[in-house]
Amino acid sequence: ANEAALLAARYERKEVTARDFSQARDKITMGVEREDFIRDEEKKIIAHHEAGHALTARFYAGADPLEKVTIIPRGRSLGATELIPEEDRYNLTRSYVLGRIAVLLGGRTAEQLILNDVSSGAGDDLKKATELARRMVCQWGMSEKLGPMTFQQGEPHPFLGREMAQPKDFSEETARLIDEEIRDIIKNTQQEVRDILESHQTVLEALAQELLDKETLTREEVDGLIEEKEGS
Repeated sequence: ANEAALLAARYERKEVTARDFSQARDKITMGVEREDFIRDEEKKIIAHHEAGHALTARFYAGADPLEKVTIIPRGRSLGATELIPEEDRYNLTRSYVLGRIAVLLGGRTAEQLILNDVSSGAGDDLKKATELARRMVCQWGMSEKLGPMTFQQGEPHPFLGREMAQPKDFSEETARLIDEEIRDIIKNTQQEVRDILESHQTVLEALAQELLDKETLTREEVDGLIEEKEGS
């Protein structure tokens, strides 16, 4: 609300509008817009990457609803896909966490599917997806193979910024199973995402082109494009 008021004041308006609140939310959740020069070839990669995130959010069961997708650089990102939960969550279900992982993997999967290549732009997505999968297995007892158990992992040191050496409370064989289960969660979810994007490939390519033309699309515009291309 404070950021929205500042925006209104900057343009010498006496009232804060819905647009001010929308721009304030975007600034806080996605970062400040940057005016970077980006080559056309890189824009194409970014557009397909963000289109992959957006369509995965739209079609993967359990994912948070899509609010906006943009290829305008914001914060430290070259593009952003904004999702807004329908309600506050105090507990995370397994299906919801898998939905989060799926959306994170959507960008890289779209690059593979359409461009037959991958970029470093998915690095942070992969880090977050792997961390969620690790928590599913080691903290939340959401692993089918390992069952309802928790496993002590090294905790990041607040000053050194790295994992401190701590004795593990499980065997090397269990450590191997943990790694396998994390890998399986990521790989299986990625395959589900690929199946979704392949079945909506026409929309995926059209959405990427629309992002190249308009740079930012709302949920309503994305849904309108899906309606136009698929009639659903």
